[in-house]
Amino acid sequence: MIKLNEQSMKLLKKCLEYHNPSLIPFLESDSEHYTMDFYNELRQSIGDELCIKGFQSNWEPNEYGLELENLIDEIGRLFM
Repeated sequence: MIKLNEQSMKLLKKCLEYHNPSLIPFLESDSEHYTMDFYNELRQSIGDELCIKGFQSNWEPNEYGLELENLIDEIGRLFM
């Protein structure tokens, strides 16, 4: 299972439901699926959500965008 707090996991699942639902079953599987490519796919899905819903009209991140940026960083720390 990926080691994220409940709020982060909920946000990750929300992003994956929209951008890459095929990854959802792997979130609670054993860690053999957790390669660097897997984590980068998760981050890409969050990045897609960030691009669509995470910025104000002046391209500054909105509150949701800041949450997404933090999640991208949090997942990055899992494999670095």
